[in-house]
Amino acid sequence: MQNPTETTPGYRRYLLGLMLVCLIVNFIDRQLPAILLPEIKKDLQLSDTELGFITGLAFAIFYSTVGIFVGRIGDTFSRRNVLATCIALWSLATAASGAANNFVQMAAARFAVGFGEAGLTPIAHSLISDLYPPGKRATAMGIYTAGVPLGLLIAFLAGGWITEAFGWRMAFFALGLPGVLLALVVFLTVKETPRGGIDQLVDTGKPPPFWQVFKTLIAIPSFRHCCLGTSFTGMVYTCIQTWGPSYLSRSFEMSIGEIGAWLAPTTGFGGMLGTMIGGALADKLSLKNPRWMGWVPGIATAVGTLFGALAFFTYSWWLAIILIAIPLILLPVHLPVYGTILQGLASVRMRSSFPAISLFIAGMIGLGLGPQLVGVASDLVRPFAGEESLRYALAIIVPVFGVWAALHFYWGGKYIAADFAKARERG
Repeated sequence: MQNPTETTPGYRRYLLGLMLVCLIVNFIDRQLPAILLPEIKKDLQLSDTELGFITGLAFAIFYSTVGIFVGRIGDTFSRRNVLATCIALWSLATAASGAANNFVQMAAARFAVGFGEAGLTPIAHSLISDLYPPGKRATAMGIYTAGVPLGLLIAFLAGGWITEAFGWRMAFFALGLPGVLLALVVFLTVKETPRGGIDQLVDTGKPPPFWQVFKTLIAIPSFRHCCLGTSFTGMVYTCIQTWGPSYLSRSFEMSIGEIGAWLAPTTGFGGMLGTMIGGALADKLSLKNPRWMGWVPGIATAVGTLFGALAFFTYSWWLAIILIAIPLILLPVHLPVYGTILQGLASVRMRSSFPAISLFIAGMIGLGLGPQLVGVASDLVRPFAGEESLRYALAIIVPVFGVWAALHFYWGGKYIAADFAKARERG
């Protein structure tokens, strides 16, 4: 075990910054296909259902299921080694996506990306929670999850520019391969921090049986509601960021470069502020009333969903871009807060397993089901809607699941104080 004196304020800042970089690279590789879909569709002659699969289920199936095993490994062995291996895998798989010549090859590459990316969230949440105490943890998680919109910014902007200049295949190569160097940095510089010490929790040295972990988590009311809240919020967010560029391309005949240039700055920097302010606000409000841990993301999701839905009822391209940007700024607020909730509910050797189990549920619903539903709905209405089929599909799916998500966050917030107290007793 590492000497506690090695965990200095400087190292805490370094680790948080490094995890932020890891998440940025993670989301570049995850979301890059979204800006490339129009070109991939044209080049590989794919239907919207097939595009929905490679951006949704092909990624989510492995991302969600493998995450459980990676979380279990992270609660048992060196988190640094697991994370470095996962980064190298997803980076190489992203580059391999650029060599795909048909639907099957592209789906296989996205399977591998999901396999590798499954390791980041459980490990990063565990490492950060061993360095930042309650009261500062949501703020730290907010800084970390700023990597989501920043990764989206780079994917949209760089992906659009590279595609217009060199083609969509080069975008995968250029943005995928640098992750191998990041894996090396993680392996050489990350330390295995003492588990649970900052919360004065007892580390037994090995995780409890998996089914005990699962039964403990699923029996917590705040988890059940907030997990569904984050699942459906993730579904809305993924639907908009995955299909939004294609909607702008088809309905307003905008080029890939134009879409990236317009969406990247607002969604990237705006989303970064959303996660950081959302995490800090949840920390501050929850000191007086822990229910705000559920209510802050619930309010952000409700407001973001309202504006996001309106984006698909307008026939003005500039208004559509503004309305699409608002949910991409507000919906990520749930990420740092939900991560903090999970760590507050977890015992020492459950801190990787809790987010991994949650990842399975939220990943399959939010990352897998959302883009697939939009793709299927778009193909179903295409015979009478033509190129406007995406407009109708998104106009139906976004408000339904966004309202559903906000309600679950509200209900989950009512149980958080009692559930946190029970978690401290277990620890």
